[in-house]
Amino acid sequence: MGKNKKLLIITFIVLAAVLSGVYYLINVPISKTNNKGVDFRIGTKADVDFVARSLKRKGLVRSYIFTKYYFMINKIKLNVGVYEFNQTMPLKRIFEMINSGETDKNIIMVTIPEGYTVKQIAEKLKALDVIKDVDRFIMEAQTGKFEYEFIQGIKDRPSRLEGYLFPDTYEFKKGMSEHDIINIMLKRFNDIYVKNIKGKVNKDGYTVDEIIIIASIVEREAKLKEERPKVAAVFYNRLKKDIKLESCATIQYILGTPKEKLTLEDLKIESPYNTYKNKGLPIGPICNPGLDSIIAALNPADVDYLYFLVNEDKRDGSHYFTNSYEEFLKQKHKKK
Repeated sequence: MGKNKKLLIITFIVLAAVLSGVYYLINVPISKTNNKGVDFRIGTKADVDFVARSLKRKGLVRSYIFTKYYFMINKIKLNVGVYEFNQTMPLKRIFEMINSGETDKNIIMVTIPEGYTVKQIAEKLKALDVIKDVDRFIMEAQTGKFEYEFIQGIKDRPSRLEGYLFPDTYEFKKGMSEHDIINIMLKRFNDIYVKNIKGKVNKDGYTVDEIIIIASIVEREAKLKEERPKVAAVFYNRLKKDIKLESCATIQYILGTPKEKLTLEDLKIESPYNTYKNKGLPIGPICNPGLDSIIAALNPADVDYLYFLVNEDKRDGSHYFTNSYEEFLKQKHKKK
């Protein structure tokens, strides 16, 4: 047999082996039987390298390098979302799903805005078909057993976990129990607690719960991030001087459905949340505050303000601050 013929045969064998290997990597799944679902998330910042590494780490493909270049050569489109893969899916099928955006329809992305109450959260989850019953969610928040340090000292009150269902974007699966959903949100709050709150509670001796109560009022009173430390300072200053907080936000919480303008009768409602009738803090938070409001409650501005009201001249949600009641009344009458 001539050298050229031998070389041709070897080349053919190598090529056949390579093609066979490529076919194997693309078309043969990791397992024929293990169809247990594996959640796989592609975020907005993900690239091909990250996706290939993640697929290998989760045991869904055989080769990170081959997967990366297979995706690059085929110009895969990384559609953002949560996918459900399993080991009976070959690489080709995983590629097709990602490229066409065949996300898991049972996974629902839910954004909880800062300042939502437990009831508002429940209503949003029901509207998105994550839960079936608003009252059952509220009841689980009130009576469910959750083992987190920050809620152990909370006394009985109308809404036990108000303030602790941290506002964020979550991935919930249809059919999840109310307990599991609440636990995911509490776990997110725990991340914030460990990083930003634990060991940093106000030097004046406020408890974690009192910090969250103040943060919740700040959340509902202040629209601008830069004003939150000043709004927090107003409430701390009033507490130190034994002046009622007189926060309209606490009255709105009692009413449940916000009113554009509160009446004198509204301010007289009997409730442990009414800061017009009762001195000190309300019995609990009035919403679930975001990180900016929590940080403001932990680090109030060093000012002596006792009053604030919306600055109507600017029309940007900003406030006018003063430590003079006479000046406050003057600005208030000016509004009218």
